Amino acid sequence: MKSARHWFFSLHAGAAHALSISFSGGRWRWVYGEIERQQILSFKSIRASGGGTLEVVPKDDALLSAVSLERAIALVIRELPPALPRPQYVVVSVPSKHAYLGEIGVAKDERENLIRFQIQELMEAAAGESEREAAFDWQVKAELSDGSVSLAVAGIDQKQVDEILRACQACGLTCLGITLDTVAAMNGYLQMAPAALKSADIRFLLHGELSRNHVRLAVFSQGVLFNESWEHSEEGFSVVQAVSALERLVSTWTRDGAPEEVASVRLILGGELMYAKGCESTAKRSQTLSPRLIDIAPRKELQGRWHDDVVPFGALEAMPCE
Repeated sequence: MKSARHWFFSLHAGAAHALSISFSGGRWRWVYGEIERQQILSFKSIRASGGGTLEVVPKDDALLSAVSLERAIALVIRELPPALPRPQYVVVSVPSKHAYLGEIGVAKDERENLIRFQIQELMEAAAGESEREAAFDWQVKAELSDGSVSLAVAGIDQKQVDEILRACQACGLTCLGITLDTVAAMNGYLQMAPAALKSADIRFLLHGELSRNHVRLAVFSQGVLFNESWEHSEEGFSVVQAVSALERLVSTWTRDGAPEEVASVRLILGGELMYAKGCESTAKRSQTLSPRLIDIAPRKELQGRWHDDVVPFGALEAMPCE
């Protein structure tokens, strides 16, 4: 199983202290530590982590504003213990609902400028009448028998990128990269996965996020996010209700074309309800979920709030750098 690759940018890199912060709804989680660079970024050590709430919660699909982002980042820096060095760098992950995911087919030796042109056309079509510019990235999804290549494509509103970069600049930090919360979470879990899992022949890796007000199923194939489905509850899910909702999402996805072999489909559970009493045992009793479940030990420094901190941890860990 390939590790989940990061979308978007690796703008700069440096071996120093960095902050990784993830936004979801009106909340954020952050991880701070010393980083290393050896073609990819990694945490040499994690010194602190925490979370907070935005003063103004974005509604529906509203973008995160530079003002809100700056306030959150500045607050995190103030909360760091005085003995810790001020971070020079930051990685930001944003809700996946702000992104467009798709794919294109190109010749194996297609020139980069022609690939960019095709993706720009795809982004313009996706934007429709809004005509918003999109920042985008791509990676190889599959090499086809006819010699062509299928590329997985991700795009995010350029305005959101601009707001993030503006906030980072205002806080005196260099942005190392921007990614999606779903991709960051799966990547974080996979970084801590045993070697046997990483080398296993798994066609589909699922991430089930169990939260009070939503249950999300993210489906990855060969490290590429290509499908998400949700169930929401304004009243709030109980543990049993959340597990039942995830069962429905997994069953629907399986019915619509997943392979029959259970061994080729594995499931990782996360989300705030994982801290609730009986959540893990309820999932393990599920005939739908249990055969696919895998356990992954947390990063030692983050074991207290692992299912929260796995997102900012995974946003930076293994980020490609120049």
